Amino acid sequence: MKRAIRSVLAAGRAAATGAAAALARLVPGTPRARAVAVVAAAVVVAGGAAPFAIERLTGLPDDAAFRIGDVVVTESELDKRVDSLEALYGIRRPADGDDQVDTFRRDSAKAMVVSMILENAARDRGIEVSDKTARDRLDDMVEKQMGEGGRAAFIDLLGNAGASEEDVLDEIKRQEITSRLMDEVTADAEDLTEDEVREAFTERRDEMVAPQQRRLRNIVVGTESEARELMDRLADGEDFAALARRHSLDASTREQDGDLGLVARRQVDERYGEVAFTAAEGDTFGPVETEHGWNVGYVVEVVDERELTFEEVREELRQALESERELAIWREWLGERIREADVDYADAYRPAEPDAPPTGPGEPGGTGDGDEKGSAPR
Repeated sequence: MKRAIRSVLAAGRAAATGAAAALARLVPGTPRARAVAVVAAAVVVAGGAAPFAIERLTGLPDDAAFRIGDVVVTESELDKRVDSLEALYGIRRPADGDDQVDTFRRDSAKAMVVSMILENAARDRGIEVSDKTARDRLDDMVEKQMGEGGRAAFIDLLGNAGASEEDVLDEIKRQEITSRLMDEVTADAEDLTEDEVREAFTERRDEMVAPQQRRLRNIVVGTESEARELMDRLADGEDFAALARRHSLDASTREQDGDLGLVARRQVDERYGEVAFTAAEGDTFGPVETEHGWNVGYVVEVVDERELTFEEVREELRQALESERELAIWREWLGERIREADVDYADAYRPAEPDAPPTGPGEPGGTGDGDEKGSAPR
């Protein structure tokens, strides 16, 4: 749940920010659902087709983005879907004149086509998700992510993001339906043998390393001047832990003396990481500005990069290989469904490879963001 669903969205859009980023953390269900969404519709927009006012015509009208079967989706309907995803995930359309506008438009159309193909395939197989299932999933996520009083905060969040509760429930249903569909399609994937896992370990030996990690402490304050004052006090010998408990705005680490735990560079904000991972063990560093405020940090311990043994990575590697095998089956199946579909794009919306299955920014089974302890520099 700590990885935002923006990973489901493909290249060409900016990362979710503000209310949309916070709301995005409430949408994903399981890591499997997120991985499925990446594979299923990771272009510029993801998810299924919302209920549209559709035309059933024999031709392609002037305002059409595409036709699939006898269902025409207009430009305004496609725009409405992108608007919904913008509210949920912080997707930003390229500005007029940007060289990505044309690609974004074509990829958006293809993503919706793929979504509708998946929706139809799930319906044909009798795959459904009830309103109650989606509601229970949402209630559980709100409670876990937002704590006591979370319901009211969630409603405020929706308003700030320009989304509705129904939008979130629909997205939860789409992810669960797609996950179940992928389970059925890949059910016959062969199990991996121990020899296959060992062979993959040998082939990928250069990748089997634990990156350098650092145990960090951090204090978050609201202004640069406050951060510089803290740096001066630390230089004069004041205790970092005491200052963290007294001044840090990060409630998740304040009572732990600002302890972020042992983290890799990829787990922290890029700007914060540049400074934190060049400071020496025992050094104080900062101020560093992130989206959460101004940060002053301290390097408690440095754990150097090291090679991992087969025993350490066996299960994770097996899961990655299984996901790769399932992905190959899924992409082959999806490619066949796309080629079989009767799709006609308007010239301005025709993608470069209309019959190819979409490719995502990552593969299921890989490592994610890790255990994110402390939010300040994240």
